[in-house]
Amino acid sequence: MKKVGFIILCIFFTIVLYAAPVFEDSIYYKKRIHLLHSLDQLQEKEVVGYISGFFPSLRKYYFSSQYKKEDNVFFTSLILWNLGQFKSKMLPEEMAFFEQFKKNAKPYIERFKNPNNQLTYNFWPKNPPQIFPNGGWLNLLNKNAAIADDIDDGAITLLALGVNDSTAKAMQSKFGDYRVGLIKPNKSFYKAFKNRPVYSTWLGNKMPKDVDLSVLTNVLLLHTMAKIPLNATDSASLDLIVDLVKANKHMTDPTYVSQHYANSATILYHVARLAYYSDYPALLALKPILLEQAFELSKQAKLSLERLLLNTSILRLGGKIDFPYEVNETSLKANNFPYFVANIASVFNNPFKRIVNRSNIVRFDYFCYAFNLSLLYENMMLRGD
Repeated sequence: MKKVGFIILCIFFTIVLYAAPVFEDSIYYKKRIHLLHSLDQLQEKEVVGYISGFFPSLRKYYFSSQYKKEDNVFFTSLILWNLGQFKSKMLPEEMAFFEQFKKNAKPYIERFKNPNNQLTYNFWPKNPPQIFPNGGWLNLLNKNAAIADDIDDGAITLLALGVNDSTAKAMQSKFGDYRVGLIKPNKSFYKAFKNRPVYSTWLGNKMPKDVDLSVLTNVLLLHTMAKIPLNATDSASLDLIVDLVKANKHMTDPTYVSQHYANSATILYHVARLAYYSDYPALLALKPILLEQAFELSKQAKLSLERLLLNTSILRLGGKIDFPYEVNETSLKANNFPYFVANIASVFNNPFKRIVNRSNIVRFDYFCYAFNLSLLYENMMLRGD
């Protein structure tokens, strides 16, 4: 009996000692390390006129072919979150890459924090304020036209830096101070849903109320990951997400229901990610229909980033699907599917908002190759590759 126990003990230690090195020699692990090497090359270390540590992104006016270099907290924070959500699954070399990315990015991210409340974040730098970096004559309006902080960048940045319940609770309270129904009504959304007491995108009294389905998922993802109690505004926001999906608005009216993301594939990605981490019954009940929609869209999708988002959504929703072989580091360099959209129409009220939104006359599309690679890493980790 003692001999059998000894043999079992030997087998156990053999697995512990040799399993990790064997895995580290696998082709899947090498692919992940290659992706992290690529990201390391993309993270800016020394840039004249900028604080280093950011992942570069580009902006293009909808009716132009010219790309402008951007300076925003959005993509750098998203990349850190995309990688960091898998910390518990990372092997030592992967963790070393991630921690270095985060260390490099922290001084850069600090530029976007509100200097007064030391809590919320802005899409563009706060001190001094900017709008549309490298925007030529637009930068003459940096001070007078500076936008308010927003709940989307606040949630994403806190997820990137690491969620703790006390900061999440403070931000939850701050976000709630600007919810729909406080200070001013919502005049820029569907009539049937305009009075819902949900989170409004902008944290400014002068800004109109703005509701975005994808933005709401990011805020609720923060509260879910922080494991803080959901309050009445959280519940109302979750219910609105459910009702908008049931009404199929994410499929039939994506540029209006989520004007900051503006594509059905991107909205599905957001909802699927929240459903993956959430335990909200009404949201989880929608997984079958969301999965069906993701499969249907994936059959039609031709652009690499769109296909990747849908493929990942299917995995998040519990479906099984092969990875699209056409999607790779090279194909993801193409700037043909904007993950994020800056549409100035979002600060208008109806009916002017609807008219301007449809015209795309004040729309800017955003692209980030490093972010696309982080999505590829996310997909591999979800597969267990």
